[in-house]
Amino acid sequence: MAKAKKAAKTRKAETPPWDHERPAGKATKLTPASKRKAKASARRAGRSYPSLVDNMNAAKAQNKSGARTKRKPSRRTTKRS
Repeated sequence: MAKAKKAAKTRKAETPPWDHERPAGKATKLTPASKRKAKASARRAGRSYPSLVDNMNAAKAQNKSGARTKRKPSRRTTKRS
């Protein structure tokens, strides 16, 4: 009898994030709320402080939600008559 084989989901052999080069562009500054999320994620996993992966996930969620970091005020000059 021929048994039907289930297609096993195989994970691609990826290199870990700490072996990658930093992506081009500006780094995302974590907001206090994102830092709390990263710390909570670490605690759920049994770690005392967040790892790179916790911080990456918090930054990804922060960018997706549209949270903004503090920006410098623009230097608009108004035309005086």
